[in-house]
Order: sequence, then structure tokens, then C-alpha cells
Amino acid sequence: MADKTKIAVIGAGISGLSTAYWLDKAGYEVTVFEKSARTGGSIITEKTDGFLIDLGPNSTLETSETLKNLVHDLGLEEQKVYGNEASNNRYVVRGGQLHPIPMSPGKFLKTKLFSAKAKMRLLKEPFIKPTDGTDLSLADFVRYRLGQEFLDYAINPFVAGVYAGDPARLSTAAAFPKLYALEQNYGSFIKGTIKGARERKKRKEVAKDRAKLFSFVNGMQTFTDALAKQLQGKLRLQTEIKSLIKRDSGFLLGLSQGEQSGTLIFDQVVLSVPTYALAGLLENLQPETVPKLKNIYYPPVTVVFMGFKEKDVQRELDGFGFLIPEVENRQILGSIWSSTIFPNRAPEGYVAFTTFVGGARQPQNANLDDENITDLVLRDLDDLVGLSGSPVLVKIKRWKRAIPQYAVGYTKIQHMFNQLEKKMPGLYFAGNFRRGISVGDSVLCARETVDAIVQSKE
Repeated sequence: MADKTKIAVIGAGISGLSTAYWLDKAGYEVTVFEKSARTGGSIITEKTDGFLIDLGPNSTLETSETLKNLVHDLGLEEQKVYGNEASNNRYVVRGGQLHPIPMSPGKFLKTKLFSAKAKMRLLKEPFIKPTDGTDLSLADFVRYRLGQEFLDYAINPFVAGVYAGDPARLSTAAAFPKLYALEQNYGSFIKGTIKGARERKKRKEVAKDRAKLFSFVNGMQTFTDALAKQLQGKLRLQTEIKSLIKRDSGFLLGLSQGEQSGTLIFDQVVLSVPTYALAGLLENLQPETVPKLKNIYYPPVTVVFMGFKEKDVQRELDGFGFLIPEVENRQILGSIWSSTIFPNRAPEGYVAFTTFVGGARQPQNANLDDENITDLVLRDLDDLVGLSGSPVLVKIKRWKRAIPQYAVGYTKIQHMFNQLEKKMPGLYFAGNFRRGISVGDSVLCARETVDAIVQSKE
């Protein structure tokens, strides 16, 4: 059992809550500060007219024992629900048609998603020499190893779906470290995929393309609500940290709650807020980091949830949904068939779509008013799946700054966080700006932060 070291965790998203939960279990005296009136950050689930709506992350992948064990420890096993088998089918738009992503060599040979020329180009990949370790954009990296067509119809839509990003701007090494490591360690994606599987097995990790997709019967907010419940009495909501100053062996926090303000001293501090908020908190401690943090781009993304009568959707919704390559010149990034993936997302006789608009590709679309953004989504959905009726429900959520973009050069930002922790003992960072943007990566980052805190006391 640890001594009663006082630790402040700033930010009550999935990273902050997970960090605080494990620190509390380890015996530390933890207080979580959150500016807003709720916990969970971008994880928001709502219920309206029989529809269950996730307005942020709609699921996560069971890629690590750490995540699996956390769900178990919280007593959520019975509420966990895996994606319907049909959700293994994922589509990409080409030529105005939905093509299933080929998940086996046989299906790859038959698919019309890629031309014969692109398929032949793939056979060259094991014989292309590795890059020299330069921090290349994902677009340049994939174009070099797989060719333009794979960039256009595989990587570009995938990046839009995961990062709401642009592969021409994202760093391969920072944003897709495992893909980058395959090439650097094995000389080839194909060779590395085969050989790397053995190493993942030893580490008890599961590749993201093989990991099980899961959520909870009542949506993703079940996860963060369960963490918050474990931290009752240790959460201070609607409390903004205005300043952070080093004091002797601890840290002085200046805070405000409504019209009241004050200061508190903690032995250690974990910062688990977006980088644009980090910039303000580090102004006194490390002013040279502020411009770098402010320059990290978070594109706007608008989530548009729509419910329809099942009879008014012409296409069978037999999959996870679809993504749209930039070269297809559509106005949405893609759409998830929410009611197919998990139960309880729509009433009997109805279906649900969760569609994403904007991102780094078309930020202006995310800022359209409700009427125009609804019309934009309906046009593309009608064209791609066929609609014969109007939606019975439309719910719009705007994320003005959605996902941190791990742009070319971001490995230096990641290194900067490592150096800051060494330079200033007692200060730690945990969040989706650190090691990955997914829920699973955020949980792993929290676990690594807690392990570092515990080890510093040994």
C-alpha cells in the first residue's frame, strides 16, 4: 500500500478517470478536477424515443489485457456487448457503389475495390527497401510502399474514419507506430504482419484488425459512469484549474468554482486535458512548450445521428457501415450502421445511422447550421443506401475541436512529454495526445502513467 501521497488529476475524461481509479486502488489520496458539469469527456450516450445514441466514441477494440481487466474490475462484464457478426463487413465507396473491404486473400483477388494493377503492385511490397527512418507523412509512406490506389481507397478513408484526418499531414511514426514498426523491424508490411503476430501473442496483445469490437448494452457512457461511481467523493466538477505553480516538493493549484476561487497544494499532478488546455496550465511551469501545444490541430467534427423506419431504407444494412475516400468527392466522411452493430440502438422496426461530417478534409462542413448539415447527410445517404422516407429522429452533436492530429513532427511532441516528466518530478501526462487516440489507447496511457507514479516511489 502506498503512502497517502496527494495527487490531483486534472480532467475527467476516460484517461483521467482511469488514472484516478488505479491510483485510488493503489492507496493514493486522489482528487479529480473537471471544468464541466459531467464526467466522461467525449464519451456521451443519450436515449431519445427508444433510440440509444453515442455522440462520441461508439465502441472500442479489445486489444489489450489491461482494457479487458479494467472492464472486469468495474463489474461490467454482463453489460459488455460485442459487435454483431455482420459488423465485420465494412464498406468503402468507389464509383458511387459500396464495396466490402476484402478480409481474406481470396476476397482480395475478387474485389472490385482495387484494380488489377493495384493488386499486382501489392505483390512488390515485400521487395521494396525500408524507408530511412525519416518522419514521413502517412500519404508518402503508403504511396512508396503500396502505391497511389491503396492510398486513395484504403488508407485515406480509414484515416478519415479514425482520425477525421488527412494522411498527407499525419506522421506515420506517431499516428501509426505499429504500421511503421512493421516496416522498420521486418523490412515489409507483409513480412512484419506474419512475423509480428508471434510477438503480439507473447505480449498478450491483439492486432486491431483481429480484435473484438465491443460496447455496452446501454452505450459507451456506461464505462465512464462506472469509473466515476468508484471515485465518488473524489470528484470536483465545475471546477476549473486556472494556474499550476511549482512549490517546494509539490504543486500549487489555483482554481475557481463558480464565483469562488482558491488554491490547493498537491504532491503530484496528472494533466489529462486536451493540449490546447495544457498550454494554459504549463504557462508558468514550462512556457517554451506553450506554442508547440497550441499548434496541435484538432479539426471540427459534427456527429449526425438519424433514425429511420426500417422499410424506408432500401439497402440491407449488413455491416459496420461505410467510409468515403476523398477522391469520391462526397460531403460526408462516412456512416456507421449503429443498429446493426449492437442491440438496443433502435426500436423494433427502425434503424439508426451515425454519420460524421467535417474533419481535416472538409472542416467547413462541420460548421454548417443544423438544416444544411441535415440536408447534406441525407443527400449522401440517399445516394448510397437509398432512402424512401424522412428520418423520424435527427440528433446533432458538434465537436469544435475533436481529435488531436499527430502531424509530421509529432514524435518530437511525444518526446517532449517524456522529457517534461523527467525534468519535473511529480508532473505527469495522460490523454489521447500521448500514445494514441482510441479509448483503448487512452486506457493504456492511463495505466502507464500510474505505473510510472508507483515506480517513482519504489
